[in-house]
Amino acid sequence: MKSKEYAKRGLQALVGLFICAVGLYLTLHANVGVSPWDTLHVGLSRVLSLSYGTVSVGFALLIVVVDLFVLHERIGFGTIMDALVVGKFVDLLEWLDLVPQCQRFLPGLGMLFLGMTVISIGQWLYMATGLGCGPRDAFLVGIGRHMPRLPIGAVSFMIFAAVTVVGFLLRGGVGVGTLLFAVFQSAIMQLVFRIARFEPRQVEHEDIVQTLQRLKKKESA
Repeated sequence: MKSKEYAKRGLQALVGLFICAVGLYLTLHANVGVSPWDTLHVGLSRVLSLSYGTVSVGFALLIVVVDLFVLHERIGFGTIMDALVVGKFVDLLEWLDLVPQCQRFLPGLGMLFLGMTVISIGQWLYMATGLGCGPRDAFLVGIGRHMPRLPIGAVSFMIFAAVTVVGFLLRGGVGVGTLLFAVFQSAIMQLVFRIARFEPRQVEHEDIVQTLQRLKKKESA
């Protein structure tokens, strides 16, 4: 595998993760209720007096441990990139303050669905590189491997439902948008993946050791 090709894949993964962050930013500014995972992030950020991005990074690293030691998913450079940069990309977008918070419900719903679509496109782009799923997506794929007869969208819905309940108990800001995200994000993701003819469970992801070995082999060739 050529070094330039790895650079291209890494750039695609980074672009996809930035697109995911844009989608998350839009769902936050829709102001109709945060996403299921963000019920945890927002609640913890308020309790700990930390930024959204800092909490997101810390929680992502915790999920990496679960992915690796419980679900036995491969941890690649894409996984680490996701854990470290997505939350900080959202912090950057918050600092730039390019999109105001929606003050009306219907425009907020439109922004929420736009954000969910953008997230799904970002997921497809970075997961297709095979450099490792992000912590939450690796969790999704890991659970999905144990339920091969279910569409990946159905597995995603089950996870969102469980996370929403936990977020509600933590008073993390569950709203109408949270419930809509839990119900429709999975379907939107499934639709985007189907249009792209992409099945994430069929991607052979490289872990960090494999990537380094292949790069070293190329240099010594």
